[in-house]
Amino acid sequence: MTTFPFKKLFGIDANALQKSVIITPLNEYQLFAPGTASRAHGDYFRVAQAEGFTVIGTHYSLLVGDCVLALAATRCREVFLFGCCGGIGVDIGDKMIAGSALDFGSFPAMLAVSSRQEKFSPDGELTKTLLQNCPGAKAGCCASVSSLALETERLALFDSLGVNCLDMEAASVFAAAASAGIRSAAAFYVSNRVPDKPWHEFLSPGEIKRLGTARKTLAAQLAAVAAR
Repeated sequence: MTTFPFKKLFGIDANALQKSVIITPLNEYQLFAPGTASRAHGDYFRVAQAEGFTVIGTHYSLLVGDCVLALAATRCREVFLFGCCGGIGVDIGDKMIAGSALDFGSFPAMLAVSSRQEKFSPDGELTKTLLQNCPGAKAGCCASVSSLALETERLALFDSLGVNCLDMEAASVFAAAASAGIRSAAAFYVSNRVPDKPWHEFLSPGEIKRLGTARKTLAAQLAAVAAR
């Protein structure tokens, strides 16, 4: 088993984590960890305890796989990834539950237009539970990419693979969770759309409103599942 200086990295003892863990970027942390929540600051992660689950916030998407591997030494039995994603053929503000994730995490492979990408899957029952408890959410076929700039250029490849959801972490989370013997699932809200509203474009007031509503609604629905 991979060993980690858990308290140094997470700021909390490994045995303090709860059965359910939500991993989220730090800018989403407040959705699950209000100002009164008990918090810990490690060298790379922030941890907060909510009613029925633990929240882990991270600055760096490249460390999310290591974060999940570290959970093998805790009481965590299920991990949820939450955040924004790009969409293909879906609308800004749509909610997506990832049913699989193709690994485009190698920049050279993405640059070379390789279509031989390994696919990683979340836990089927946990994913089904999310779909049942997140009204309006759509099933997502995710591509975990290593480049935002290449998303539009690889649109034909994504279309041929049935991809409708673009993120940077799901494949790592699913693979690490399987290695650690932990169930996993991922819930995203669509914050940009390829090719007509890519990541660097400004959103309209209506799109901003839909995105904000989806973000808060999906977080509340996910929290309810994690705390069940």
